[in-house]
Amino acid sequence: MEIILPLLAGFTLGCIHAFDVDHIVAVTAFASKRPSAAGAAKFGFMWGLGHTTTLVILGALSIIFRFAIPPLMESIAEMAVGLLLIAIGVWVVWTTVRRKHIHVHKHTHDGVEHVHVHSHEHGEDHRHSHSMFWVGATHGLAGTAAVMVVVPVAISQSIFTASLYLLLFGVGTMTAMSIFAYTIGTLVARVPSNSVLTWFQALSGLASITIGFLWIGAKII
Repeated sequence: MEIILPLLAGFTLGCIHAFDVDHIVAVTAFASKRPSAAGAAKFGFMWGLGHTTTLVILGALSIIFRFAIPPLMESIAEMAVGLLLIAIGVWVVWTTVRRKHIHVHKHTHDGVEHVHVHSHEHGEDHRHSHSMFWVGATHGLAGTAAVMVVVPVAISQSIFTASLYLLLFGVGTMTAMSIFAYTIGTLVARVPSNSVLTWFQALSGLASITIGFLWIGAKII
Protein backbone atom coordinates (compact mmCIF):
# COMPACT_ATOMS: atom_id res chain seq x y z
CA MET A 1 0.00 0.00 0.00
CA GLU A 2 2.89 2.35 0.76
CA ILE A 3 4.13 2.08 -2.82
CA ILE A 4 0.69 2.03 -4.45
CA LEU A 5 -0.44 5.39 -3.09
CA PRO A 6 2.48 7.41 -4.54
CA LEU A 7 2.02 5.68 -7.90
CA LEU A 8 -1.72 6.35 -7.98
CA ALA A 9 -0.96 9.93 -7.01
CA GLY A 10 1.53 10.20 -9.87
CA PHE A 11 -0.99 9.01 -12.47
CA THR A 12 -3.77 11.22 -11.07
CA LEU A 13 -1.62 14.34 -10.86
CA GLY A 14 -0.39 13.64 -14.38
CA CYS A 15 -3.97 13.61 -15.65
CA ILE A 16 -4.64 16.91 -13.88
CA HIS A 17 -1.39 18.44 -15.09
CA ALA A 18 -2.40 17.78 -18.71
CA PHE A 19 -5.14 20.39 -18.36
CA ASP A 20 -2.84 23.32 -17.64
CA VAL A 21 -4.00 26.22 -19.79
CA ASP A 22 -0.88 26.36 -21.99
CA HIS A 23 -1.18 22.64 -22.72
CA ILE A 24 -4.87 22.85 -23.59
CA VAL A 25 -4.45 25.86 -25.86
CA ALA A 26 -1.58 24.30 -27.84
CA VAL A 27 -3.25 20.92 -28.35
CA THR A 28 -6.65 22.44 -29.14
CA ALA A 29 -5.09 24.63 -31.83
CA PHE A 30 -3.45 21.60 -33.46
CA ALA A 31 -6.45 19.31 -33.01
CA SER A 32 -8.78 21.86 -34.60
CA LYS A 33 -6.80 21.52 -37.82
CA ARG A 34 -7.40 17.77 -37.94
CA PRO A 35 -11.13 17.16 -38.44
CA SER A 36 -11.08 13.55 -37.26
CA ALA A 37 -11.10 12.01 -33.81
CA ALA A 38 -8.22 9.62 -34.54
CA GLY A 39 -6.05 12.31 -36.11
CA ALA A 40 -6.62 14.69 -33.22
CA ALA A 41 -5.95 11.96 -30.66
CA LYS A 42 -2.63 11.28 -32.38
CA PHE A 43 -1.67 14.91 -31.88
CA GLY A 44 -2.61 14.67 -28.21
CA PHE A 45 -0.65 11.46 -27.76
CA MET A 46 2.46 12.84 -29.46
CA TRP A 47 2.30 15.96 -27.31
CA GLY A 48 2.02 13.77 -24.21
CA LEU A 49 4.90 11.57 -25.39
CA GLY A 50 7.16 14.59 -25.85
CA HIS A 51 6.15 16.00 -22.48
CA THR A 52 6.75 12.65 -20.76
CA THR A 53 10.10 12.06 -22.46
CA THR A 54 11.56 15.34 -21.21
CA LEU A 55 10.01 14.96 -17.77
CA VAL A 56 11.24 11.40 -17.24
CA ILE A 57 14.78 12.09 -18.48
CA LEU A 58 15.31 15.28 -16.47
CA GLY A 59 13.37 13.95 -13.51
CA ALA A 60 15.38 10.73 -13.39
CA LEU A 61 18.66 12.65 -13.60
CA SER A 62 17.46 14.95 -10.83
CA ILE A 63 16.52 12.00 -8.62
CA ILE A 64 19.71 10.02 -9.22
CA PHE A 65 22.15 12.90 -8.88
CA ARG A 66 20.05 14.89 -6.38
CA PHE A 67 20.14 18.21 -8.21
CA ALA A 68 17.49 20.85 -8.78
CA ILE A 69 16.50 22.15 -12.20
CA PRO A 70 18.42 25.44 -12.70
CA PRO A 71 16.09 28.48 -12.54
CA LEU A 72 17.68 29.84 -15.72
CA MET A 73 16.82 26.68 -17.64
CA GLU A 74 13.26 26.81 -16.34
CA SER A 75 12.92 30.48 -17.32
CA ILE A 76 14.23 29.84 -20.83
CA ALA A 77 11.84 26.93 -21.24
CA GLU A 78 8.91 29.02 -20.03
CA MET A 79 9.74 31.75 -22.56
CA ALA A 80 10.04 29.10 -25.27
CA VAL A 81 6.55 27.85 -24.38
CA GLY A 82 5.15 31.36 -24.88
CA LEU A 83 6.89 31.73 -28.23
CA LEU A 84 5.65 28.31 -29.34
CA LEU A 85 2.07 29.22 -28.44
CA ILE A 86 2.35 32.37 -30.53
CA ALA A 87 3.89 30.47 -33.45
CA ILE A 88 1.21 27.77 -33.29
CA GLY A 89 -1.52 30.40 -33.20
CA VAL A 90 -0.09 32.28 -36.19
CA TRP A 91 0.18 29.02 -38.15
CA VAL A 92 -3.42 28.04 -37.35
CA VAL A 93 -4.83 31.46 -38.25
CA TRP A 94 -2.78 31.67 -41.44
CA THR A 95 -3.76 28.23 -42.73
CA THR A 96 -7.38 28.81 -41.71
CA VAL A 97 -7.56 32.06 -43.65
CA ARG A 98 -6.19 30.33 -46.71
CA ARG A 99 -8.78 27.53 -46.35
CA LYS A 100 -7.54 25.66 -49.37
CA HIS A 101 -7.89 22.12 -48.16
CA ILE A 102 -10.97 21.99 -45.94
CA HIS A 103 -14.51 21.40 -47.13
CA VAL A 104 -17.80 19.95 -46.00
CA HIS A 105 -19.08 16.86 -47.79
CA LYS A 106 -22.69 15.70 -47.61
CA HIS A 107 -24.07 12.35 -48.62
CA THR A 108 -27.17 10.28 -48.00
CA HIS A 109 -26.98 6.80 -46.53
CA ASP A 110 -30.11 4.72 -45.90
CA GLY A 111 -32.23 7.80 -46.36
CA VAL A 112 -30.29 9.79 -43.74
CA GLU A 113 -28.14 12.74 -44.74
CA HIS A 114 -24.65 12.79 -43.22
CA VAL A 115 -22.26 15.71 -43.05
CA HIS A 116 -18.51 15.16 -42.88
CA VAL A 117 -15.65 17.62 -42.73
CA HIS A 118 -12.69 16.59 -44.86
CA SER A 119 -9.13 17.79 -45.14
CA HIS A 120 -6.74 16.90 -47.94
CA GLU A 121 -3.56 17.81 -46.08
CA HIS A 122 -2.60 14.13 -45.91
CA GLY A 123 1.09 14.70 -46.35
CA GLU A 124 1.36 16.94 -43.31
CA ASP A 125 0.14 14.53 -40.61
CA HIS A 126 3.54 12.95 -40.06
CA ARG A 127 5.34 16.30 -39.87
CA HIS A 128 2.75 17.87 -37.59
CA SER A 129 2.85 14.87 -35.26
CA HIS A 130 6.59 15.38 -34.89
CA SER A 131 5.92 19.06 -34.24
CA MET A 132 3.55 18.13 -31.42
CA PHE A 133 6.25 15.92 -29.89
CA TRP A 134 8.63 18.87 -29.66
CA VAL A 135 5.93 21.20 -28.38
CA GLY A 136 5.19 18.66 -25.65
CA ALA A 137 8.90 18.26 -24.92
CA THR A 138 9.22 22.01 -24.41
CA HIS A 139 6.22 22.01 -22.10
CA GLY A 140 7.80 19.13 -20.21
CA LEU A 141 11.05 21.03 -19.80
CA ALA A 142 9.19 24.06 -18.49
CA GLY A 143 7.13 21.97 -16.07
CA THR A 144 9.81 19.65 -14.72
CA ALA A 145 10.82 21.93 -11.84
CA ALA A 146 7.22 22.20 -10.62
CA VAL A 147 6.67 18.45 -10.83
CA MET A 148 9.88 17.73 -8.93
CA VAL A 149 8.52 19.60 -5.92
CA VAL A 150 6.34 16.60 -5.02
CA VAL A 151 8.89 13.93 -5.92
CA PRO A 152 10.61 13.97 -2.49
CA VAL A 153 7.52 12.27 -1.09
CA ALA A 154 8.12 9.36 -3.46
CA ILE A 155 11.88 9.39 -2.86
CA SER A 156 11.19 8.80 0.82
CA GLN A 157 10.15 5.30 -0.27
CA SER A 158 12.97 4.59 -2.76
CA ILE A 159 14.54 5.90 -5.95
CA PHE A 160 12.70 3.12 -7.78
CA THR A 161 9.36 4.35 -6.43
CA ALA A 162 10.21 7.93 -7.38
CA SER A 163 11.10 6.85 -10.91
CA LEU A 164 7.83 4.94 -11.24
CA TYR A 165 6.02 8.01 -9.93
CA LEU A 166 7.50 10.13 -12.73
CA LEU A 167 6.71 7.49 -15.35
CA LEU A 168 3.07 7.16 -14.24
CA PHE A 169 2.81 10.94 -14.04
CA GLY A 170 3.79 10.97 -17.70
CA VAL A 171 1.41 8.16 -18.58
CA GLY A 172 -1.40 10.06 -16.88
CA THR A 173 -0.54 13.17 -18.88
CA MET A 174 -0.49 11.24 -22.17
CA THR A 175 -3.77 9.49 -21.38
CA ALA A 176 -5.64 12.64 -20.39
CA MET A 177 -4.37 14.68 -23.33
CA SER A 178 -5.11 11.92 -25.85
CA ILE A 179 -8.69 11.70 -24.56
CA PHE A 180 -9.05 15.48 -24.62
CA ALA A 181 -7.71 15.75 -28.17
CA TYR A 182 -9.93 12.85 -29.27
CA THR A 183 -12.93 14.75 -27.91
CA ILE A 184 -11.93 17.92 -29.74
CA GLY A 185 -11.43 15.96 -32.95
CA THR A 186 -14.83 14.33 -32.58
CA LEU A 187 -16.53 17.70 -32.09
CA VAL A 188 -14.68 19.26 -35.02
CA ALA A 189 -15.62 16.35 -37.29
CA ARG A 190 -19.28 16.93 -36.47
CA VAL A 191 -19.28 20.66 -37.17
CA PRO A 192 -22.37 21.28 -39.34
CA SER A 193 -20.89 23.94 -41.62
CA ASN A 194 -17.59 25.04 -43.06
CA SER A 195 -18.02 28.55 -41.69
CA VAL A 196 -18.41 27.28 -38.12
CA LEU A 197 -15.31 25.13 -38.51
CA THR A 198 -13.36 28.09 -39.86
CA TRP A 199 -14.39 30.30 -36.95
CA PHE A 200 -13.51 27.59 -34.42
CA GLN A 201 -10.05 27.14 -35.95
CA ALA A 202 -9.46 30.89 -36.14
CA LEU A 203 -10.52 31.41 -32.53
CA SER A 204 -8.30 28.53 -31.43
CA GLY A 205 -5.37 30.18 -33.17
CA LEU A 206 -6.13 33.61 -31.71
CA ALA A 207 -6.46 32.08 -28.23
CA SER A 208 -3.04 30.47 -28.65
CA ILE A 209 -1.49 33.80 -29.69
CA THR A 210 -3.13 35.66 -26.81
CA ILE A 211 -2.10 33.11 -24.18
CA GLY A 212 1.40 33.09 -25.64
CA PHE A 213 1.82 36.84 -25.20
CA LEU A 214 0.28 36.72 -21.72
CA TRP A 215 2.57 33.82 -20.83
CA ILE A 216 5.67 35.73 -21.88
CA GLY A 217 4.43 38.90 -20.19
CA ALA A 218 3.89 37.06 -16.91
CA LYS A 219 7.46 35.73 -17.01
CA ILE A 220 8.99 39.13 -17.79
CA ILE A 221 7.12 41.09 -15.13
